[in-house]
Amino acid sequence: MKSRIILATTAALILMVPTVSLAATIDYSLVSKIEQSGSDAVKITDLRATKTDRLTRVQVEVTNFASANAQIYYRFQWFDKDGFIVWDEEPWKPMILYGNQKQIINTAPPILTATDFRLKLHTSNRVY
Repeated sequence: MKSRIILATTAALILMVPTVSLAATIDYSLVSKIEQSGSDAVKITDLRATKTDRLTRVQVEVTNFASANAQIYYRFQWFDKDGFIVWDEEPWKPMILYGNQKQIINTAPPILTATDFRLKLHTSNRVY
């Protein structure tokens, strides 16, 4: 009985928090929003999503754990509340991550009907 109360209390607290961080706890609903390919040296170390008014905001922290520079490419795919794609594919955006560097990516959907997203991140195997 105590474990059910603790789980119910924990679930209620999680629902009240407007942002979720992968660094603090792994929320598998956010992990499923990431599609990553390429080098294992670059990882998403934090992912936050929040909704204010009708606008969804996303903040991603990408970390290069290697000492060499890494070239990454990323783009977001936007979905409506029913899971349908609501915007054309974005072009790939390039970014250089220097050795042992963290970089923040902030974005918002291009259209207000977008309520969900998927991040596609590709790391080049070239060393820069």
